[in-house]
Amino acid sequence: MRTVIGVDIGGSKTHGIRAVDGEPVAEAVAGSANVAAVGVPEAGRQLDTLFAHLDVSGVDAVCAGAAGADGTESIGAMTRLLAERVPGARVSVVHDARLVLAAEGLDAGVSLIAGTGSVAWGRRADGEQARAGGWGHLLGDEGSGYRVALDAVRHALDRMDAGAPPDPLTDALVASCGLADRTELIDFVYARQDKRYWAERAAVVTGLAARGDAAASLIVDTAADALAALATRVLGRLDLPGPVVLGGGFAVHQPPLQRSVRQRLAGVEVRVLTHAPAVGAVRLAAALPRPEMEKL
Repeated sequence: MRTVIGVDIGGSKTHGIRAVDGEPVAEAVAGSANVAAVGVPEAGRQLDTLFAHLDVSGVDAVCAGAAGADGTESIGAMTRLLAERVPGARVSVVHDARLVLAAEGLDAGVSLIAGTGSVAWGRRADGEQARAGGWGHLLGDEGSGYRVALDAVRHALDRMDAGAPPDPLTDALVASCGLADRTELIDFVYARQDKRYWAERAAVVTGLAARGDAAASLIVDTAADALAALATRVLGRLDLPGPVVLGGGFAVHQPPLQRSVRQRLAGVEVRVLTHAPAVGAVRLAAALPRPEMEKL
């Protein structure tokens, strides 16, 4: 019998699953434990909350996927936090994109995440890996919900500068923000720089695009171009035919974006994530060597 815990650390929440021989026996959710976003002390507090509902006794492996888990410092900090809370367990911290393929039971393919941010990560069956994007909102994140919302803001402000009247996209965006007029958008954006808040506004754009609005459709198409380019780069680097699995809240919950990405990746199998990423973390944890085996 083997007991493991898989953890998906997102920007707004942390989802954990305790499993015995691959079967989930407990599940819990806490606030974000992303070290880069909330800092080490708060990440530790959220992990305490999570594990209080999962029971760490008898756990021999933990795998956590975290957005932005790239550098030695961030991976090291999260590894220490987990090791302190699950003593004796083998601990692995990976980029959250890895969880997407694992959640679908795939050993090879490309995970294409579009949520608050965007990134593509791929793996061949021989273990070779490649990644594109995931640079964060200051340097990249094209195709993400955050970028789509800001593109809508830019569209509204560009029309204002041109002396053109508000269009349906502008009106819908202003209403979604609880504002009275588009002239309030500039101050509002700078006062409210929560990336998750703006990523949620992307639904305004996709909703209008689904109804045929030209401005919204152009923004969604631009996002799909960027996401397809990320996936194509990784597919090419790894010489993979596919599949591409769409993950992240924006991609998973927005059919207009899914359709646009599929059109741009014609000939490549494109799937939408059907399992929670934490399921992938459980599978990766179960594949880790047992701690006692490393001593042999």
